Amino acid sequence: MRDTGVRIIPIVESRSLKGIISRLGVLSITSSRSNLRAIDIAEEPLVVVNPQDELNSVVDRMLRVDEWYAPVVNERNEYLGVLGLEHIISYFISKEDKPKALFNPVEQYMTREVEFVKIDDHVSRLWKKMLKYRYAGYPVLDDKDRVIGVVTQYDLLRYGFTRIDLESESPPRKGPRVREIMSTPPITVKPKDQLLKVAETMITRGIGRVVVVDDIGHLVGIVDREDVVKAIMGKT
Repeated sequence: MRDTGVRIIPIVESRSLKGIISRLGVLSITSSRSNLRAIDIAEEPLVVVNPQDELNSVVDRMLRVDEWYAPVVNERNEYLGVLGLEHIISYFISKEDKPKALFNPVEQYMTREVEFVKIDDHVSRLWKKMLKYRYAGYPVLDDKDRVIGVVTQYDLLRYGFTRIDLESESPPRKGPRVREIMSTPPITVKPKDQLLKVAETMITRGIGRVVVVDDIGHLVGIVDREDVVKAIMGKT
């Protein structure tokens, strides 16, 4: 996950799908259970897709359980690949006749009540927030409430911070701060920008969310892959 940036890893035995490992699953490994095999932290996929499934139905199932990835198997449960929301976005933005929603302003689809972290928050606090809200990424604000970065589950993995490292943090040792692991500069858009700009940015930059800011860099919203897919598929 650290080397490739993938968000889930299917577990396959004799071509048969046995489960998946998620980033959150890796981040949640405790020190008392650190000597594990892949199958020991496997999760049952919330959605499993067959190549013949109708796309609209698949999207409904994924959105219903807030899942961005689904393993694809055949009728014998043999693993074939993974379908991600980014694949759906990429397909539609590559079409000559693009969905009309992509030309609407971002403000029509963004989430306005956004969870965020501050630049000097401890990474242990960020990790607990990720577990509580199950959000994979957060805008980072400075002391003037301007967006100066983004921090994600991948950043935690990239720097080697998992529950093993963070569960024992206690005063006065609270560990590293968000400023040490966040990605900068933040990738942002304005409320009046077209949703197409967000969709293209997600695909070209390989990111799951884009922060929406005003003219002075204050946080006004966020758009993630789920928001884009809902708009494209007419499910808003």
